Amino acid sequence: MKIKIGTRTSNLAMWQATNVQQIIEDNGYKTEIVKITSDGDRSVGGDLSTHLGQFTSKIDDKLVKREIDIAVHSSKDVPVDNFEEIVNLAYLTRGSTSDIILFNKSNNSNSLKKLLANNTSTSLSEILDKIPEGAKLGTASVRRQALFFSHRNDVLPIAVRGKVETRIEKLISNNFDALILAEAGLKRLENIDCLTEKALELESYRISSEDWPTAPGQGAISVHCLRDRYEELENFRILLNDNQTELDVELEKKLLFDLGGGCQYPVGMESIQGNIHGLIAPNNWRELYSTGNKFTLQKIDNESDLAKLNFVETIVSNDLEFTERKIISTLNSDRLQSSLNNVGIPVNNVPVIKLEMMPENWPEINIDVSLNKSKWPILILTSPFAAKAASEMIEQIPNLQRMMWLAIGEGTARACFRAGNPASICSDSRNKDELFKYILENIHFDIPLYIPMSNLSSTKFANDLKKKNYIVSYWDAYANTALKVKNVDVNRDDVLLISSPSSAKSWISNNLPIPDNILCMGDLTKTTIEVLEGFNKTEISVLDGPTYSKIVEWWEKETED
Repeated sequence: MKIKIGTRTSNLAMWQATNVQQIIEDNGYKTEIVKITSDGDRSVGGDLSTHLGQFTSKIDDKLVKREIDIAVHSSKDVPVDNFEEIVNLAYLTRGSTSDIILFNKSNNSNSLKKLLANNTSTSLSEILDKIPEGAKLGTASVRRQALFFSHRNDVLPIAVRGKVETRIEKLISNNFDALILAEAGLKRLENIDCLTEKALELESYRISSEDWPTAPGQGAISVHCLRDRYEELENFRILLNDNQTELDVELEKKLLFDLGGGCQYPVGMESIQGNIHGLIAPNNWRELYSTGNKFTLQKIDNESDLAKLNFVETIVSNDLEFTERKIISTLNSDRLQSSLNNVGIPVNNVPVIKLEMMPENWPEINIDVSLNKSKWPILILTSPFAAKAASEMIEQIPNLQRMMWLAIGEGTARACFRAGNPASICSDSRNKDELFKYILENIHFDIPLYIPMSNLSSTKFANDLKKKNYIVSYWDAYANTALKVKNVDVNRDDVLLISSPSSAKSWISNNLPIPDNILCMGDLTKTTIEVLEGFNKTEISVLDGPTYSKIVEWWEKETED
């Protein structure tokens, strides 16, 4: 009898399957490895949380169809409510459960190579001190995002998908400042010489498990079989199964099930010989982070009453009583308002435009999955409204969720994250001219670009890309519609932050009072303001850089004067 072993096709998955194969063959059986592409392997988008089992279901489906005898998985990828017809046959002895954070710079004394050869851990507080304000963190894991952002909500999440080796390449290419990966996978790849010398030279730290509990099942390898073949294959269980690993992983998975979560849930927990240590974020942690609110992690142990955990934290209102000079912002960003209020800059949000979807204009988006994923199309998002519009269209156009999203800047990237679809790239561009330059320098012209636009946007940006031989699709994806606004309290010494030409026009159409100082985002907004009657007696300044830091810089200079 030849045992057919199903697995994903990555180097890491093949290491796992080969490990299982070796144990079985060493005991006199013949085997064949069957490579299978999972749904997770057919996506480079940022959202993992809504597709539980995307790395396992295709392989387990082959079990159900009896095309393979056993399936090999990373245990943390296995849903807590898997196929009814399938059972876990065995858990191999668990590897390291730790996470490692890698930085995009070399460090001989703290290199990945040296770290993998020792057991040194670093406290999370020490690691946080090494991360600059506003840094970009590469991870698509909800657990890692929630644990990290409970301490540092200034850091920008960047989705990173694909093979471990590909993620490290993106770190080296400066797509983000730091990257978090599982130590078990890194060790296994090093053992088969799949990590480059450049990767092994990266500055790296093992995060202390006391501060950073693992994902349920992390570090363990699961072997699945059909329920009705369990007795037939029980000899393989005897060969493969590690009893302590089984007890610990099953306990972690049971607690995860009791919490109502899956492998993408804001919880870290580890069982060590039945002793549980874990941390869980509130279910609304993403909204709390996105609005600039802090949130707390709750501890989980063997004595925890899961029913009494606080799953929802209150979002603090940003509404203030204004008694002094303030910024009136048309950007309508809760996060920006909260962040500025926290440093003593009073901000009042006054939205004057709203998003109206134009779903009939959105094109069908096709992805040739036979191509290398580096050649797949990219969605270019030039504003927070574009990010929100794209998120709302995912149900109608599922391929949107499978492609990378490129955000023009931090505000747009944060809008992607708030909607549950983190951007894979943030270009840090202040305007479309800088975004154009970024694309020329970083994206090959044979990669199709899709650009959802406002009905009021100029097509110059898209057409300039076409002139450079890029394959560009663009369309009126949404409309910026003026809101009717009344009774805005504006003093002469206040500052009006105008976020776009549409906002400037809407402010005038509502006949709202105008203070002496105007702060605008981008030269195009400034040009619009200069020709609108009503703004002609104001002093106009343009933000030169990321919104938050430049507003703080401008405000401090202004108030000093």
